[in-house]
This record gives sequence, structure tokens and C-alpha cells, in this order.
Amino acid sequence: MTNRFEVSHSTYGASATREILQRQIETAVAKLPRGLPTDEQVHSVRRYMKAARATLRLLRPLLSERDYRVENRALRDAARAFSTARDSAVLVATLRELTPKTKGNGTRRGLAAFEARLKQNAERKRRRLAQRGLQQPAARLRAALARVHSWPAPATNWAAISRSLRNTYRQGRRCARGNARSPSVATLHEWRKRAKYLRSQLEVIAPVQHASLQSMTGDLHRLSDQLGEEHDLAVLRELSHQRGIDRKAERSLQSLIRKRRRKLRQQAISLGAALYAEKPTHFEARVRRYFRQWT
Repeated sequence: MTNRFEVSHSTYGASATREILQRQIETAVAKLPRGLPTDEQVHSVRRYMKAARATLRLLRPLLSERDYRVENRALRDAARAFSTARDSAVLVATLRELTPKTKGNGTRRGLAAFEARLKQNAERKRRRLAQRGLQQPAARLRAALARVHSWPAPATNWAAISRSLRNTYRQGRRCARGNARSPSVATLHEWRKRAKYLRSQLEVIAPVQHASLQSMTGDLHRLSDQLGEEHDLAVLRELSHQRGIDRKAERSLQSLIRKRRRKLRQQAISLGAALYAEKPTHFEARVRRYFRQWT
């Protein structure tokens, strides 16, 4: 899934960005599962909701603080209904990737039992999501869509959009520099969110992207994947402590997790240093230049 919704050349800018936001919310509503959701359905809906929040941030300079907070809260709360189900499924996949790297039948049996418990938990979360119903997330999304439709038509220029891109870039840059000095589970997770926001926002402006921004979008995708895996491994590590798995299996798993997380952190920090080397004001000026060349 990308945010590359087609818009006309003549209306591109803040007006078209609002149109993209509307389509993202509409798509999220259309993709809401009926009955017991599959992992893929849960993942797809959450991605559109997160993309919509990133697009909303692009429009923030044009909104009152109250309007922005109302819409951001609506999209956030709608996505939260799916979060635990998605996170549980991801942990199963993360463990499954590590298991073949372990040695010894006893260790693998211990990890297989741990995986079975994680799968049962993921299944419970999906069933709970279906039992509680999706009416509340659907209602929040439809209400948000109605409010977005009621906004006054914004200007078609790029000033607000480039300013929002600069702010998102600056926040990610601060995270990159802070984690280069002293990374933690919380600060790396926050960095991932900032990287995903910028990636989604660059996808929104895809029709006017310069080759350098297209390359940056790909690197941000890679960065968010690295940081996402690092976070999943951190959560899996804590769960292996809490769930009382076989002691030998836990030691083997902990060792694999520790090595993999160290490598992922090194890769992310190295990639982040290159991605965020530019000053935010220079980044904004470059993006504005691309806008002018396109229009």
C-alpha cells in the first residue's frame, strides 16, 4: 500500500492533499473487515489509518489546533482497536524467523511451545476484535470523514505542505541524533514513528517528487523496517521472560535477540545519519524548489 492517489495537476497542493486524506479515510472504512478478521486485513486497515494521520499532519498549519487534535484523536483511536491484534501476530512471525537459527531439539521444542502460546494469544486478540465489533472504529472514521469534507477549501499552493514536511523532517532528525548518542527501546520506537510519518508524507507528494526524494522514500522505508523489527524483538524478549518458557530455550532466544537488535541498531543509526544529514531549512528549500519546477 502506498499513498499515491491520483490527483489533477491543476489542483495539486493543500487542496489535493485534503482530497488524498479523504480517500485514505474512505479506503480504511471500505477495508474494515466483517466477521473474524485475517491478519492481513488488520494490517491493511491500520496502514491506511496511519497514512491518514501522516497526511493530516501535512495539513496541520491550515487547521486550528482544536480541529487538528480532534481529527488526530479520531484516527488514532480508530487504529488502536486493531493494534493489539496486529502486534500479537507480528510477534509470532518474529519468533518464527529466529527459531531456525537455534541449535538442539530441546531448544526448538521449547520455542515451539512458546510460539504455540503466542499464536493462541494472537487468535484471542483477533476474536476479541470481532466480538467487540467494528462499529466504534467505523463510526469514528465516518465522523472524521464528514468533518474533513466540511473544511473550507484550502489554497492550492505548497507553502503549508513544505512547512509541515520540514517539521516532520526536523523531528526525525532530532530522534536520529538522540539515538546515535543514547538509544533506548522508547526513543527508537519514537524515531520509527517519525520516519514513517515522513515516508508517508513523501508518498503523498509522489507526483512532484524529484529522484532524490524517491530515493529518500525508499531509505525511510528501510529505516522504519529496521526500527520496527528492533522494537518487535524488544517486546519478544520481555515476553520470553514473562511466559516462563524452557530455560535453555530462553537463553538461546535471548542471545539471538541481543545480537540481532545490536545489528539493527547499528544499521539504523548509520542509515539515519545519512538520511538526516541536511539541515531542516535546507530540506524545506529543496522541496520548495522541486514544487516550483513541477508547477
